[in-house]
Amino acid sequence: MKFLDKIGIGIYDRYIIGKYLQTFFYSVLLFTFIAIFIDISEKMDDFIKRKPPLSVLIFDYYIWFIPYFMGLFSSVFIFLSTLFFNSKLAQNTEIIAILNSGLTYKRFLKPYLIGATILFVTFLILNTQFLPICDRYRLEFEENWIRENKVTQNNNIYNMLNDSNLIHMESFNYIDSSGFNVNLESFANGKLVDRIYANRLSWNRQKQCWTLEGYTRRVFNGVGESIYKGDKMDTVLSLKPDEFFEKTKVVSSMTNPELNSYIRKETEKGNAKVSIFKVELYKRTVIPIAFFVLTLLAVAVSSGKSRGGVGFHLGIGIALTFAYLLLIQIFNTAGNTGVLTPWIAVWIPPVLFFFIAMILLKRAPK
Repeated sequence: MKFLDKIGIGIYDRYIIGKYLQTFFYSVLLFTFIAIFIDISEKMDDFIKRKPPLSVLIFDYYIWFIPYFMGLFSSVFIFLSTLFFNSKLAQNTEIIAILNSGLTYKRFLKPYLIGATILFVTFLILNTQFLPICDRYRLEFEENWIRENKVTQNNNIYNMLNDSNLIHMESFNYIDSSGFNVNLESFANGKLVDRIYANRLSWNRQKQCWTLEGYTRRVFNGVGESIYKGDKMDTVLSLKPDEFFEKTKVVSSMTNPELNSYIRKETEKGNAKVSIFKVELYKRTVIPIAFFVLTLLAVAVSSGKSRGGVGFHLGIGIALTFAYLLLIQIFNTAGNTGVLTPWIAVWIPPVLFFFIAMILLKRAPK
């Protein structure tokens, strides 16, 4: 305690920080249990049909579902829990007593920001390293025990292999690692110099290379062209079968280093869907930063004593929560589809709510 006093964290600060963190974790615990019950009811038919053992259900799924849910709605928990306990302080006239003791409003906000900083650091680490690993196990369970219609084929694939080579195919089947109606094109100085068309492209596991079947090759030499045809031809591409897999649904299971590496590779290939991965990457940093914004907004909304009591403040809080989640969904979709630059799309909701929080803080009773 003496150390805390030396760094400027007094009794009042410890009281507010304790309330802040305690209410947050109680909120997480309560809503997590509710989410588990809802999830069980939704998947009950699958559980009855597939009959996963209870130990598998608990230790291979729900133990990983809890951190996934906590990370997904951490911003909502921060906002509602802060609004709830601060509203109770206001209704008990504790905030009036604190401000009448001579404490400035900026000093009044200090412990809230300290609490937000603790959760910011915690969730920044969780979002970038731990939660993606948890999500990996959750998705693995769903793949093995829930999903019946697994995606086995991807259509209309277009990839840049490097600066001068590209590949296009109508479809790729993951079961036998084969593609159909394949075009391989090579460029030099901006001109097409080689084009190979094949009916089928298959992965040769023994040779660790690709085999073109029913191919026609056209080589352009600047004056004319040479045409070669054959039944089979082995070729080496800078792609393995698993790299054709559509990873947009498992992007949340990649840690930040993995996600950065994947973004670089997909950018080099000219993947138009790379925006989806960038949005996920930026969200992992922006969400913890938004804790400060939502904490200030919750304090601003709930600091005044109201005739409606805590219920009135919670009503406002729930309305703001829905508005915030709606904005996130709208702008994330805009970022995913390339309508907006991904980092701009991710930052717009918290920045907008920051200005709202500043306006409400100025009008808050002091």
